[in-house]
Amino acid sequence: MKQTKQQLTSKVVPFTGEFYPVPDPEPITTSGNNLAAFLVIIAAALVAGLSLGAMSTYQSADQVQLREMKAQSQQLEKVKSQVCK
Repeated sequence: MKQTKQQLTSKVVPFTGEFYPVPDPEPITTSGNNLAAFLVIIAAALVAGLSLGAMSTYQSADQVQLREMKAQSQQLEKVKSQVCK
């Protein structure tokens, strides 16, 4: 005689013979996903902080003045080289 196997997705209730579906087990969430998301957020915050710091440093009054002085110095060297020839 062949024996039939019960399906894993249903369960026979004793005495009534009715079939009830067995609920699927809930997926186990791993802390690795949470850790990865946390690290991505931390990395994004670090990059944002560094970029804001770089922009504020580049646009500071001292840096602007230093760049203007370098440009003026280069112009002065050009004028010197043209006059002294």
